[in-house]
Amino acid sequence: MERKPSAVLIVALILWTFGVAGTVILPLFDQEINSATASGELRNYAEDSAEARGREVYVQNGCQTCHTQFVRALPADTNQNLGPVSKGGDYKYDLPHLLGSNRTGPDLMWVGLKYNEDWQRQHLIDPQSTSPGTIMPSFDYLSNQELDDLVAYLMSLKPTQERLEEYKNEMNEAESMDHN
Repeated sequence: MERKPSAVLIVALILWTFGVAGTVILPLFDQEINSATASGELRNYAEDSAEARGREVYVQNGCQTCHTQFVRALPADTNQNLGPVSKGGDYKYDLPHLLGSNRTGPDLMWVGLKYNEDWQRQHLIDPQSTSPGTIMPSFDYLSNQELDDLVAYLMSLKPTQERLEEYKNEMNEAESMDHN
């Protein structure tokens, strides 16, 4: 059987075109990905709000280098009680995306549920006082305004009450199945 280089090239080009269409173009038409969830709407911060400014402080200080904001549907995440699994619509207004890829520190997708404002502020100023043994650096060099804004941003990272109730129900069902 004789192979023609032009035929192989044409087949490769056709396969590449289908690959691009499937991974880049088709998702643009997926409404679930392109519509904000109710929790995603909570992250649509008003311009110059404390949360929006705090997000800028978060980005400027490279917090996303050590922290993800993405709860996966994997036992590694669900067993840690990180909160509801992230959905595409949670990130509708999250630009630039802060998903992160390296978890040196804990995931912060729903960190606003876990601690109060005082704890967040103290943790940023003196991480050892709230989390002994942590390798998180101190951010005591931030101004009071920057700390207030960053705390406001961190406290805003939480799901809607309805989504939280769904998550709790799912966890209760999973726990009852484990006991059966």
